Amino acid sequence: MTLNLLHQHRDPAWLAAMTDWVRASLAARGSALVATPAAVRVLPWSAVFRCPTTAGNVYFKACAPSQAFEPALMRFLAERRPDDVLPVLAADLERAWLLLPDGGPVLRHTLTGTTDDLVAHWSAILPRLAALQVALAGDAAHLLSLGVMDRRPAILPALYDAVLADTDHWPLDHPDGLSRDDLPRLRAFAPRLSSLCEELAALGPANTLVHDDLHDGHIFVTPQAGGPRYRFFDFGDACVGHPFFQMIAPQRFYARAYDELELDDATVDALYEIYLRGWGEVTPQRRRALALALAVGPLIRALTWYHALGPYYPDIAPELMGWYARGMGYWLSELMSRAQRLA
Repeated sequence: MTLNLLHQHRDPAWLAAMTDWVRASLAARGSALVATPAAVRVLPWSAVFRCPTTAGNVYFKACAPSQAFEPALMRFLAERRPDDVLPVLAADLERAWLLLPDGGPVLRHTLTGTTDDLVAHWSAILPRLAALQVALAGDAAHLLSLGVMDRRPAILPALYDAVLADTDHWPLDHPDGLSRDDLPRLRAFAPRLSSLCEELAALGPANTLVHDDLHDGHIFVTPQAGGPRYRFFDFGDACVGHPFFQMIAPQRFYARAYDELELDDATVDALYEIYLRGWGEVTPQRRRALALALAVGPLIRALTWYHALGPYYPDIAPELMGWYARGMGYWLSELMSRAQRLA
């Protein structure tokens, strides 16, 4: 059975091994635990613990096999782009364990609830995000060698076909999701998907790192002179793919703490332009590539749900099963509807 951290994190032997590793990693840096590590968030695919130390809180993260690449990726990013991520205090690549410092407040807890504030933050974040992706565009092969998921446009049609052929590992016929009656139209969409992916790959830019779960809860914000400093974290859903797939993740730059806050189309388009300028001149070809990425990108999100929870299906708690059904259903439906709207 695939490692399920919902079960593993309660095992006394696992907890003892984790605590010993954290203690040894801290000792190598001249600090020590002052209390037992406390679970912060535990899901089948990852577990995060807060570890109080003599130098303040640090955070331990264990990754299940579906996200086992994250410690290696974080170590690489900390070396390659130290201004964009937290430093790695320790990493055990064999056990997929990671130790990070406290990054401070996240964007979600920094937002004031006004449109101007939300737009100001994303206007500053998007150029940094584009710069990170541009810098890593030559590292796609290395990222894949670390185990980062492959979501390049050229292979997406095959991944789509594989998901539709593996319906025993995602919740069809769940009341919150799709039914088996939807399969014929999903399968009929395959040629259209292949055509869109082929066009997107031809337009470029080159494949690079895509965070794929970048929202206001996964960006640290540190006040400083000249404007806030932003650092990205939680790369467990990261993939290698067309860079503009990244724009699927903010979902029109929503603010989860302020459900009533919604940006109009003109403001969203302006933010997209800011992001595109990070890739150079904003040409019609660049805008077409973004439109294609926004149409094809929902498949990336559906694959993320499938990849993370498929190994545990159907041994999943009802609430998580509902999320799974909604996630797969929403994103696969969005994939077809966006493609239909695309000129």
